[in-house]
Amino acid sequence: MSGSISDIHLKLAPLLVTGLSGTELTPAERELLTMAPPAGVILFHRNVESIGQLRRLTEDIRTAIEAGSGMQPLVMADHEGGRISVLAAAIGAPPSQMAAWAPRSGEILSGIVAYTASRMRECGINVTLSPVADVASEPLNPVIGTRSFGDDPETVSEAVRTAVRAIAGEGILSCLKHFPGHGSTVLDSHLTLPAADRTADQLREEELPPFKAGIGEMADMVMTAHIALAGSDIPASLDRGIVTGLLREELGFTGVVITDALEMAGVLPDRIAMKSIDPAGARKAVDAVPASVMAKALEAGNDLLLMSRPVEEVYVELGFHENSLREALSGAAMEGLMERSSDRVTAMRKRISVVHADSPGPDSVGCREESRLMETLLPDIQAGAPALPVFLGEKKDFDSYVVRRFIFRLLGGIDHPGAAPELPIGADDLCPVMADDGRESGLFTFEPVSEPDKARSLVLLCRKPPPGDLIRGLVPDFDSVVAAERPWDAGLLPPGTSLAVTYGTCDAAADRLAGMLLERK
Repeated sequence: MSGSISDIHLKLAPLLVTGLSGTELTPAERELLTMAPPAGVILFHRNVESIGQLRRLTEDIRTAIEAGSGMQPLVMADHEGGRISVLAAAIGAPPSQMAAWAPRSGEILSGIVAYTASRMRECGINVTLSPVADVASEPLNPVIGTRSFGDDPETVSEAVRTAVRAIAGEGILSCLKHFPGHGSTVLDSHLTLPAADRTADQLREEELPPFKAGIGEMADMVMTAHIALAGSDIPASLDRGIVTGLLREELGFTGVVITDALEMAGVLPDRIAMKSIDPAGARKAVDAVPASVMAKALEAGNDLLLMSRPVEEVYVELGFHENSLREALSGAAMEGLMERSSDRVTAMRKRISVVHADSPGPDSVGCREESRLMETLLPDIQAGAPALPVFLGEKKDFDSYVVRRFIFRLLGGIDHPGAAPELPIGADDLCPVMADDGRESGLFTFEPVSEPDKARSLVLLCRKPPPGDLIRGLVPDFDSVVAAERPWDAGLLPPGTSLAVTYGTCDAAADRLAGMLLERK
């Protein structure tokens, strides 16, 4: 790959954030990070298996990029809490934002956010891609949900201010997302371009207050969303009127603006297939990011281009686009934009301070606040015999590492071979749920222990709204119900149902539920 490094790689790399292929740097990745160092990397579940491994990986990233650029890299991760906790294998899954803010306690929220940020810092992560500043105004939204602090702009704004302060207090950088607000959509920008049916006045009243609050607390970064506003078919992330006009000029944000991942369908009008190289050397088809999209993102006012794929794939792609990129990034106006973006990114990178320390003990403030939170959220389900959990969701729900971790952590009180979080749930373990007409509903159950004479609790893991009639038909067969992901699902249940709402899957909720369901007398 080194022979393929061109002037385009060197020109664009300081404005790139890329992924990595696995839990350690490959020789090719190490070479690329040094020869054409990007501004930073983003870590995912695929990059994490333990706290020691994560520390070694982030140290190797810093060594390679600093050798090539003379500056510390941005090492970032989506570790918001709940289902979106990509570092869970190393530092656990904290409560979702909605759960952490449900008691409306600044003390609890600040303690949880600060604890999570400190764990990230101690693993070498210096950017948390949080807080989520979206307002969850649409219960049918398949991608935001409990990632948001709530459905009211005023209270979400208060929570965003608290979270930004707590993150800054731990010495890492924050990122507000997804500007100008993804909470009102009913589609997922990973799969298509969602429409946010908001006029300019509605946007200012309903979506922007939390972003304004976070900017007022000096949030370091803002991530732009691949959504289209009313009357437009242009993703907000590529719209200069939104990024430069609204975010920079109207709201006065002077920090770094980063795109959401540019491989997402919401920003790619035509999915372009290309051939790339996977870590094993085989060739595979991926979705290319056209040079025009990269150029439009920079012209709109974004400073950093986020790519979720491994750096080798990204750089191979840049090589394929070399001529079109050279044309798209030429000219005095583009040169000026890139220089200003580079200055902002450089200034932010110079503020990075990574401090390694021993991991916090179990009596840390964060642990205490998570326990307090769960005592508030989950008062005991009415007294009764122990209830065995039966988990309900789509197949994709069971594919989530955090969801599987939640399941097996809850099952810790049951002598069952699947009680270790690292063990996957296989397809044979899932049972399809049939609708009244005999057709599969798209939902599946996982019943780890089948004892017909025991009481059972139905645990709803659905990220998307489940069919109400089907849920109401299932409930009479269960002693109690846990809405583990969507609090809105409580409205589907018959009156008088014994119910617990966790506002997302996390370690503390699983521990509390284990005591409530498995050990009660």
